[in-house]
Amino acid sequence: MQTSRAYLVTFMNVIRRDFARIWRAGVVHIGTSGFITRGTALAQRVLLARLLGAENIGHIAVITTALSLIRLPAGVGTFTVVNKLVAENDHDVDAQREVVGTSIWVNLVTTVFVGILAWFILSNTSWINDQVANRLLRILVFFLPFMILSEVFRNALMGQRRMRTVAGIDISFSLIAIIAVIPMVYVWYLSGWFINQVLVILLSFGLFAWSIKSILSLKWNREISKKIVTIGGFAFLGQLVGSLLLRFDTLSVSAILGDPAVTGIYNTASLVAQQMIIFPGAILIAVFPVIAQNRDNPQNLKHRYWELFRKIGALSLGLSVFMWLICPWIFSIFGEEFVKAVAPFRILILGFVARSLFVLDNTYLDALGRTDITFVSGLLAALSTIVLNLTFIPKWGVIGAAWATTLSIFVSLAIRQAAVHYFIFQKHAVR
Repeated sequence: MQTSRAYLVTFMNVIRRDFARIWRAGVVHIGTSGFITRGTALAQRVLLARLLGAENIGHIAVITTALSLIRLPAGVGTFTVVNKLVAENDHDVDAQREVVGTSIWVNLVTTVFVGILAWFILSNTSWINDQVANRLLRILVFFLPFMILSEVFRNALMGQRRMRTVAGIDISFSLIAIIAVIPMVYVWYLSGWFINQVLVILLSFGLFAWSIKSILSLKWNREISKKIVTIGGFAFLGQLVGSLLLRFDTLSVSAILGDPAVTGIYNTASLVAQQMIIFPGAILIAVFPVIAQNRDNPQNLKHRYWELFRKIGALSLGLSVFMWLICPWIFSIFGEEFVKAVAPFRILILGFVARSLFVLDNTYLDALGRTDITFVSGLLAALSTIVLNLTFIPKWGVIGAAWATTLSIFVSLAIRQAAVHYFIFQKHAVR
């Protein structure tokens, strides 16, 4: 009896200690903002599904998925570099200003180039064969500079470890978005959703710029630009293949099956599955600058990695079991036709623990400057995603898309695990 009581006291002390650590690091704030942001996104999807129906949800799914892919080359991996370099120059305000200024110049060039290229592709090819989505996307590409610079400023704040500021902005805009979008959709339908998106893009740009004003500048630094090209270039490629891993299924379902309603149902299952990364993701966002600052302490890096591996794995497993049980009730909220999302969701959820752990590996590789390894390891997983989706979807529809994505996530985890253990822990090949 005494031994059991001692174990319980020890366990509670560990819980209190860990909670104090994550509170100081801003994990609780980022986690709460992620929960509210993603929760309101799901609530918004529920309301939109009931107001607009599965077909319009399909149009929205294609727009948001394609836009996320267009944003990647526009950002060209700058976000990772900004976070890393601002964190490494924790006590040097001038250096931080040069990081932000150089990133602004780089991204102004890339967003203009990518925006023009994307508009041309959308206007002259059938890459997006959903004509409604295609038309709205051609307008949204004109707002690429505001989207990308908002992310630059956001990552600069995280590099400064100002997690509470980031959390406050994210929560504010998630609540504003859902409060504003419902009456707009009720009056103007899909056009109301689109107008709301534009307003959120512009307002978030302004607020992030105001929050980062202490280091906001247009200073150019040639050495930083070289790091953006090397580290950021590989970060972009890694993010691109990562996005293919998570979003290629929705675009494939839309292109191969050609049914906006089916696309909307599948994308809803995928969206709910992706929202589950909230809490593991919050921990890793807060840990990123700490890893960057400990780049020269391999023993501490390894110890922290295995601590995160155990705790994130346990958290993800528990969340997966819980969501498996309650998902029929969740999808019934969206509407009767969205109950069909339960089957693909339960397949997608099988890969959630693996996804949480490969995001941990990505965090280590990116924070330590090995974005080249992130890209190479992710490339094989992206190739498997493409092959499996194109093979499975014609045979098994949305069930095939779910299995293709889940299997690809496990491939990605295996490759990244091997990369982290060899290059970081054995060779300590950091930059």
